[in-house]
Amino acid sequence: MLAIVGAGTVALRHVHARRPVASIAASFALDDGAIPDDAVLVEELEKAVDLRRREDFDRMLDARDPGELVEHATLTEAALDRRKLGAHALFIVGDELFGYLFRPENGWGNGPRDRGAVGYTPTLHRVQRGLAGGPDAFGCFSCHSKGGPDGAGTQTQNAFMRGDGERTGTADQRNPPSLLGLGPIELLAREMSGQLRAEAAAASEHAKAEGRRVEEALTAKGVSFGRIAADPDGTLDYRGVQGVDRDLTVRPFGWKGHLATLRDIAEESLHLHQGLLTNRIQLAIRDGALDAGPYGKGPWYDVDQDGISMEIDAGMVTTLVGYLAQLEAPTMRPPRDPGLLDAWADGRLRFEAIGCAGCHVPTLELDDPKLDARQPAGPPFVIDVAKEGDGPKIEPEYGRTNTPYLVHLFSDLKRHDMGAALASPGPQGTIPARVFLTRPLWGLAETAPYLHDGRAPTVHDAIVLHDGEAAAARDAYLALGERERAGIRVFLTSLSREPKLFVP
Repeated sequence: MLAIVGAGTVALRHVHARRPVASIAASFALDDGAIPDDAVLVEELEKAVDLRRREDFDRMLDARDPGELVEHATLTEAALDRRKLGAHALFIVGDELFGYLFRPENGWGNGPRDRGAVGYTPTLHRVQRGLAGGPDAFGCFSCHSKGGPDGAGTQTQNAFMRGDGERTGTADQRNPPSLLGLGPIELLAREMSGQLRAEAAAASEHAKAEGRRVEEALTAKGVSFGRIAADPDGTLDYRGVQGVDRDLTVRPFGWKGHLATLRDIAEESLHLHQGLLTNRIQLAIRDGALDAGPYGKGPWYDVDQDGISMEIDAGMVTTLVGYLAQLEAPTMRPPRDPGLLDAWADGRLRFEAIGCAGCHVPTLELDDPKLDARQPAGPPFVIDVAKEGDGPKIEPEYGRTNTPYLVHLFSDLKRHDMGAALASPGPQGTIPARVFLTRPLWGLAETAPYLHDGRAPTVHDAIVLHDGEAAAARDAYLALGERERAGIRVFLTSLSREPKLFVP
């Protein structure tokens, strides 16, 4: 049976991976309640059925010749060098790799075990062991399907990180976030980092030129990151910098904002959740540039002692990056009921009036939508995140070329003190326990439960639990009447994603 369903139901992953961007506009346009015409429906259903046939074939082939699935889900460095495949092919193959369930023969897991023994069973660790990780899942898709493909995770899919490997109470819980719109977010952070560094360099030159101490505001895309000072010799004083590391690199990924790129995400996630190590990690350990401690006690070529040396090469990481960079951008879907629409309009205005938009900045402008999926691993493989991959996409201001692209992410990509109640059990690296990145709100409606550990079942609960730097906005929300608070919740619930075609 074939059916069209909304964004909240998932029957089969990644039908969207075969759908060109142009057909999305034809299918749903601005009215996602309209039923597409017969020609569009037939086209979409043919693609879905074709995908199902290929998936069935792949499964049967892998049952006969184990290992075929991962070969179909991998692009080698040599293939990327030749550039015979474009961004669309990278998206499709990356989609396969995202959904692949890794196996012991791929290097899944860790520890000195006889993996060739009859009856060998991999061991999952629901609670991760310190910085060594789990493994706690077989594949990426295992924890990112809430609300649709590449979505968030339920609370039962929380990762118990930096624990003792046994007791959940020792761990720092993390709820899987939605992965939509990550390409534009990485590029925004990169441009913001460049702006901050340029301002710091200018302050240093200014101080040297005038022979006196200079203090300047640090601002990127309208977001304040405090102030930076420079002494007469050009030495920088970072004590006034806020919400970003001393290197002025905006890190937009991870609940505490500790990762800067999609490549960082892919590499860390493969290690922590699947026990898979990249070649880069192995070589860095060999060269003494990386401490082997979190990865194992074996020799550099098999540091996790699982008997597999070649686990994840640079081409596989690029494949995942290329896929993540091309995922759709979330959208705003206002209600159609007149009464709810009035509440939505009122809530949209009050969201800014009470101060929520001070951190959850509705829109940031992106100058260049080109992302190199291989950087720094090899020759460029550039993806235009505004055009390539799954739609809908970010669009230029006023729909004209040579204007900034508008990214409606509802975040300032900055870290903030959220108070003692939300604090993690301890710091994460140099990031204090009370400090978290402003979570992008786009796509919010499909990602419950909320907050970093999924403790909030509703939008109201999530708002009430805000504290620290967000206390004033929370108190302003609570001071409103129930009707006004309801309008804000209706508005936030409109931050959703486009409906998709699925095959049950």
